[in-house]
Amino acid sequence: MAIDKVTLHVETDGDSRASEIIADLRTVAETLYFPMKLVGFWDYQAGMHLCPHEERGEACPHNLPKDDPQYVDYAVTMQRERRANIQVIFPHASVTIFLS
Repeated sequence: MAIDKVTLHVETDGDSRASEIIADLRTVAETLYFPMKLVGFWDYQAGMHLCPHEERGEACPHNLPKDDPQYVDYAVTMQRERRANIQVIFPHASVTIFLS
């Protein structure tokens, strides 16, 4: 079964800007899809993610070039290892949150 992808576009008419803080985005995603909880995230601006491979002391396969045989897509890892069902994308913050 493929992971569901949801994109939340935040548009403002003025000088206000939506939060880009992961904790805030987590709250939004978990509120929209309660009782699901965060199992992973990728912050593209900061170049960081919650990596199960690194947590086990292994090399991270997510930052490798896509044509590298060791490359693994992060969404696939989240789905297999953390049972992620929904990928919530926040384009304004360049953050994706995975929920299970």
